[in-house]
Amino acid sequence: MAAGRAARTGLNGLFAVYKPPGVASIRVRDTVETLLLKELNSLERPAVQQQVRFLPTTVEGNAGKELTLTVTQLPVLTAHPLVKGPEFTYLKIGAGHRLDTKSSGVFVLGVGHGNKLLTDMYNAHLTRVYTVRGLFGKATDDFSDTGRLIEKTTFGKCNGRCGNKDF
Repeated sequence: MAAGRAARTGLNGLFAVYKPPGVASIRVRDTVETLLLKELNSLERPAVQQQVRFLPTTVEGNAGKELTLTVTQLPVLTAHPLVKGPEFTYLKIGAGHRLDTKSSGVFVLGVGHGNKLLTDMYNAHLTRVYTVRGLFGKATDDFSDTGRLIEKTTFGKCNGRCGNKDF
């Protein structure tokens, strides 16, 4: 448990994760949290504590059967991992920004005290670079490659410098 708590207190800061297209940002965040919790809970726990109990037993003596107390050690089951459950069930993980489900790229996550740094990073208005892919001559209802095609036209006049022209 001491190793697990030390590992948990060491989980502070920012890190980057690749978010593939077709996966929601919250699912990536939840997956990272689940994997970190699984690793923390897999660390070795201390042995189950033993409790001293005095149990009554009968012993054959000179005057027949006598009642005596026998000292025994029993495990404290309230602290047993199968009864108590996992030691760690929650990690504070925040997302630096939201990426659309259809987009892919670097997804910044903050853990522990790193969540405070996410606000500073957001307020710094850092430059973001986007790479856009498109297809000339086709328009869809939601401006994505999976949307319903609503317009199709030729683009013969476009030589790579179309500007803000409507097709």
